[in-house]
Formats: sequence, C-alpha cells, structure tokens
Amino acid sequence: MLMRIGIRMALIGWVALNMAGCASLGNGAIKTLSEDGARQVLSAGKTTKAELLLAMGEASVQTFRNGYEVWVYNCKPGLPGFVGFLPVVGALASVIDASTGGRELAVLFDRDGVVKKYQLRVAESQVERLLAR
Repeated sequence: MLMRIGIRMALIGWVALNMAGCASLGNGAIKTLSEDGARQVLSAGKTTKAELLLAMGEASVQTFRNGYEVWVYNCKPGLPGFVGFLPVVGALASVIDASTGGRELAVLFDRDGVVKKYQLRVAESQVERLLAR
C-alpha cells in the first residue's frame, strides 16, 4: 500500500516537473536570450516587425494612438499554479519557483514598424537575490 502511494507521488512529481516550462509567447527564444543575442536580432532604426516576428515569434502587443507599438516577450520558468495545491509536490513547486529567474524583452516600434529601442531585463531568482546579500 505504501509503495503504491510512493509510486503515485513520484509519478505526480514527474508530471509536474515535465509541465514546467517557459510561460511565454513566441518560440521560446527569450528563454536563453542574452544581451549579445538581442543585439544580433535587434538593431534600432533597422529591424522591422516582420524580421522580429520571424526571429522571435509572436509577442504580446500593445498599440498606442500615436501609431507606436510595444512588443513584449516574457519568460518565467515555473510550474502550473494548480501544482502548488498537491500534497508534497506543492512544496517542491515552491522551491522550483524560488530558484528560477525570469526574462522580459520589450521592443518599441515606431509608426513605420521599425525598432526605435528595446530593453532586455533578466531578473534574478529569489535564491540568487538572497545569496547576494
């Protein structure tokens, strides 16, 4: 009986860990994007929407009345929210969430659909912030 419970819990944990991923739009390129990588893909005054779409995939888009647009790519590796409510696995999910950082790439396009500027932010995990103190 105890062995069956242990096997079930291990199976639930395995499924939960395999569901972990990048909660992002696009093709997942943001997950490992560095400043150098961003400079290779993006160039202010040159890169177009079509070129960025081809390189990075779909983004969350905010359009402004003046014709400008901001495309945002987010990545926060983690587990689905429901996993936190599962016995034993929930505690593991909290540890995984605390040990992972996130990334965000925001790109501002002008009225002509050309990159005006961009910013890549890489957030440290909670664990990294605590260790830095």
